[in-house]
Amino acid sequence: MKKTYNKLIRDKIPQLIEESGRKPTTRKLNDEEYFEALIDKVIEEIEEYRESGNEEELADVFEVMDAIVKFKDYEPMHIDYLKIKKKEARGVFDERIFLEEVEGDE
Repeated sequence: MKKTYNKLIRDKIPQLIEESGRKPTTRKLNDEEYFEALIDKVIEEIEEYRESGNEEELADVFEVMDAIVKFKDYEPMHIDYLKIKKKEARGVFDERIFLEEVEGDE
């Protein structure tokens, strides 16, 4: 019986599938496909975390985000700098403030 997945997977998954006696069908993605698959994957992992609240799912979110940073050739320390800069300028989310609406001129 075949089951279709059509999604980005971790590098060792094909080997694990084979070791279980099954046969995976895989292909390498080009850059455009890979980036789109990473975006889909981070959304998938966030949805899984939302449903489960499991730390392991949250770790998966971070893993995919790290892959995006690496693929885009961003400097991780610069990403950290940007986070600090935004934190100083706009704050964080500790106060749990939910904006409902704003009245007046823009």
